[in-house]
Amino acid sequence: MSVFNSNYSDEFVINKIKNFLEKFNLDSKLSGICILTVGVDRSSLCGCFVFDYDKKILLKHYPGRYKSDCPIYKNVNGTNFTINFDYNLPIINENGKHSGLVEDINSYPLCCKNCITRVRLSNDHEFNNFINKIGTSNYVYKVVKKISYGPLEFIKFFTLKDGQIEEVPYTETENNINSFKIYNCNRHNTYYTINLNTYDATYTHHHKKGQNDTYFGAKILELL
Repeated sequence: MSVFNSNYSDEFVINKIKNFLEKFNLDSKLSGICILTVGVDRSSLCGCFVFDYDKKILLKHYPGRYKSDCPIYKNVNGTNFTINFDYNLPIINENGKHSGLVEDINSYPLCCKNCITRVRLSNDHEFNNFINKIGTSNYVYKVVKKISYGPLEFIKFFTLKDGQIEEVPYTETENNINSFKIYNCNRHNTYYTINLNTYDATYTHHHKKGQNDTYFGAKILELL
């Protein structure tokens, strides 16, 4: 569940956030563009909420930098929370626009085979096999697509089996292993972040840093 297909209204979610922040006397800071990233028990159960508090609307993402690595740790009814919260952020215009060029459906979820990356990792083969649709992987791939300097287009999860990519629903049981690659395409003016996730139990601090994109599920929302 995310801002794209949530069964909850924006006002409901923002009221949940307000009630959550009241527990820590942080609700008085709610103003303008706000970003709240919440992690539970230092696990991978995490949610990020980007919203305009004054207008009571959720935003897909925040296109600028902010104080994203200032976590506070709180315990509520036996649940430990890691909280990153920033508020009254400046409005940043998204100047990037879609190129309008047709994308290659055979390269989906990327736009085409012209996407490049300059990062090399020890598990490079996992990313290379994914974008080239080769073999089978035990990982779940989280793909974030944005227009360069522009809007967020989607956040989706995929598996790779026998050379076939299949989109899978977000279940809040995906564990981030802190391994990602960034791809961009000048032709289509697109920008991708691909993260490796696993359904196996992991211990991660990836949520300690605030995120830029609204993404949450029912489990994290229920705990707020």
